[in-house]
Amino acid sequence: MDDLTAFSCFALPLIDELESLPISATWREWLDRLSALAARSLRRPQRVLAVLAELEPLAPVGPVTLDEVVAVLRSLLLEAAEPPAPQRYGKLFVGSIESARGLSFEAVFVPGLAEKMFPKKIVEEPILLDVIRAQLNSNLATNQSRLDQERLALALAVGAAERRMFFSYPRVDLDQSRPRVPSFYALEAVRSAEGKLPDFAELARRAETVAASRLGWPAPDDPNEAVDDAEHDLAVLSGLMGTMDAGVGRARYLLGANPHLARALRNRYQRWNRGWTVADGLLSSSTDVRAIMAKHALNARGYSPTALQTFSRCPYSFFLHAIQRITPRDIAIAIDDLDPLQRGSVIHDVQFALFARLMAENLLPVRPANLERARALLEEVMVGVTDRYEDELAPAIDQVWKNAVAEIRADLREWLRRLSEDTSGFVPRHFELSFGLARAGDRGEADPRSVPNAVLLDCGIQLRGSIDLVERHPSGLLRVIDHKTGRKAGASEPVIEGGKSLQPVLYALAAEKLFEDDKVSEGRLYFCTSIGQFSEQVVSLDRRARDAAADVAAVIGQAIERPFLPAAPGEGQCGHCEYRAVCGPYEEIRSARKPQADLDMLQALRDWQ
Repeated sequence: MDDLTAFSCFALPLIDELESLPISATWREWLDRLSALAARSLRRPQRVLAVLAELEPLAPVGPVTLDEVVAVLRSLLLEAAEPPAPQRYGKLFVGSIESARGLSFEAVFVPGLAEKMFPKKIVEEPILLDVIRAQLNSNLATNQSRLDQERLALALAVGAAERRMFFSYPRVDLDQSRPRVPSFYALEAVRSAEGKLPDFAELARRAETVAASRLGWPAPDDPNEAVDDAEHDLAVLSGLMGTMDAGVGRARYLLGANPHLARALRNRYQRWNRGWTVADGLLSSSTDVRAIMAKHALNARGYSPTALQTFSRCPYSFFLHAIQRITPRDIAIAIDDLDPLQRGSVIHDVQFALFARLMAENLLPVRPANLERARALLEEVMVGVTDRYEDELAPAIDQVWKNAVAEIRADLREWLRRLSEDTSGFVPRHFELSFGLARAGDRGEADPRSVPNAVLLDCGIQLRGSIDLVERHPSGLLRVIDHKTGRKAGASEPVIEGGKSLQPVLYALAAEKLFEDDKVSEGRLYFCTSIGQFSEQVVSLDRRARDAAADVAAVIGQAIERPFLPAAPGEGQCGHCEYRAVCGPYEEIRSARKPQADLDMLQALRDWQ
């Protein structure tokens, strides 16, 4: 917070000063305002002030606009050179060969003497051939003039060297993973120095013996030949990797030289150790940690079914998602197509708005007799919702957006048709029934029966969420439906699918608490798109379903209480986990080395179908 306050004190006055710049003014005013701005905002403003001082003769000229000032200053500021501060051990100049014209150096290094690098491949201009260029104007560039410029560049580089000249070339093309061929200029350089023209094979052999570095290990074999600390340390480690007892303790200096390396190595050792350690996740049983985790007990705060489902996939992912509430950083990108989450949001918004309109016009349940009116309302709702999303998402390609909307419209029309053919007797009554949410629904107004507090289930879970649809049968039975826009996992009808599908059971138990005078018969997932083949997954609210909810609460509750929330992913779960950047790609392999008896309860939950 102190750093943020300091940064605000620095940045906000500058923003105000930039905002106060005139639209147009004389050069005198521009030079004064920009000089003050440079002195206030730059640590070393000398180069900018020198450029502005050179423009003093323009002071009476004006008025000029800001765009004109930028056009003048851009090239001057980019080309202005600032002499480096003197250094005890000499100076290093890095630049193009042309920029070294007229300069001299004790040693000159020319890298990249490989074919297609230096020299570059010279190709005749196909639109205006060299023969015609020579006839039109002798100053037009031709292949011969390009070759002369290339040789002149090499002559300038060599001429700038007072004592020593170094030529080098990359021996491997990293883009295409193949050896590079040295340039014929490299051969000419060797002949000039030794009086004998070598062949390419001999030059390649000499390069391999002089430079023994590797792509994955950028360091020489001898630590004494290293040019910096990193090369020296890598060279030391390279020599120790082939030894056994003789190398013990010789690299210990690295732990004292870099505390971050010491911490990283100890953490890596603990993670790959055979036993569970604090580096595997939240495994501390200290009094302070247990006191903090007590605030996150299942009966102490609200959890959504989606958050609880992450536990079965990976307990550490559950800890990061549901307790730490860490999410990937949002990156603003142009929307080319709807991703599954955006597509699902559009469909849910349309369904909620449609049910509200159908209820207002007393058209529920939808039957073949009133299907046409329901379709007309669907079209009206579709236009309103998709227009709002189009404004928010600003898709980059209009036709792609229109195609996505057309697919959603087709799916919803088919869903509405199937809804009109439902002969079960259940009638939609409540839509977006929310409980425990801070505000009334994430997609508009919630159902009037919604409650602000989470629902405490008999199994000990405080549940929060929003039920898409609650239907009532004339006999008084209720059933809970959660709409899905993806694919159905399998052909079976699991109860909790190993802890990865908790919404049918938990939402049914929550509805039982909200409607105490009614009996809830089942919870179901309805895959309401062509991708899901308009299928459904039905879970009866019987003793088996209640036992499954109790087991889920017991396993997760004990893991939070201990706490024992390691990175122990299920099979194939790391591939699409949003926290892979935190853990790395080897968690399945690493966790398999740990004592599996500590994961018995987790495995029992995963075996629950």
